[in-house]
Amino acid sequence: LRGEKEKGRLAARFHGERATMAQQALQMTKRMLQKLKTEASKGDYEACQDTLVEIKLHLTNLPALPPRFERSATALEELALGRECLEQAVLISVQVQDEAAFERHYLQLNSYYVDTKDMNPPLPASEQELLIRGLNLLRLLVQNRIAEFHTELETLAPHIQNNSPYIKYVIQLEQSHMEGAYTKILNASKECPSQLYIPLAEKLIETVRDEIGACSEEAYESLTLAEAQKIMRFSTKQELMAYAKESEWVIEGDRIMFSKESTSDKVQLNSMELIKNTLHYAKEIERIV
Repeated sequence: LRGEKEKGRLAARFHGERATMAQQALQMTKRMLQKLKTEASKGDYEACQDTLVEIKLHLTNLPALPPRFERSATALEELALGRECLEQAVLISVQVQDEAAFERHYLQLNSYYVDTKDMNPPLPASEQELLIRGLNLLRLLVQNRIAEFHTELETLAPHIQNNSPYIKYVIQLEQSHMEGAYTKILNASKECPSQLYIPLAEKLIETVRDEIGACSEEAYESLTLAEAQKIMRFSTKQELMAYAKESEWVIEGDRIMFSKESTSDKVQLNSMELIKNTLHYAKEIERIV
């Protein structure tokens, strides 16, 4: 009996110490989060990285966070705090244009968005969730990870897809890209629902501009500088000239000359032979059926 009482006393002491550590970590993390926000508002992103490391260390002492999800009197407060810390980490990675950090932090953050939906009592929704989920969709689109883009999109309810400006914006961009409506994409940075979307939108514009350049090389022998500037939506002639130099295009006077493959490099196709073979294959397939 004495042994059982001693075990009970030690267990109570252990849980009490854990609760105290969690409470201390909670208060410390709150202070560090405020410090992080202040540094981010000043644009001191180098200091932000150091503060984020400290925050992550303190978060490991909060038992309510994923993947443990331990229940306690402060569980919801811990979850809301952990979520906000990771949201700030994602937003900072967008501002410093670090896509690897963005993906790493978003994968951790997504657990708060997905795995806490059925909690009782529920964790209140984050005001930043749709902004960040839209940013993630845009990142996947920029990286041409279309399958993952649609998988992520399917996790959002239809009314969110139709009504959230953050989500609608990215869906429209993806549709324009699939349709080849490049003009809409080239104007994308002017229509962003948030300033945070501009760096990623501009990367998509660069991708589209490369596609337009490749098509122009095939379609034209040359273009005037004014025509090329208009087609590729460059703000100034200097930007166009820099892009042309990077693409190894030759500028003669006021024209851009596209390098063409020599005819010896091209495969000559006999159209009549192709038609004959196609008809033969069609007959053979019909005979088999």
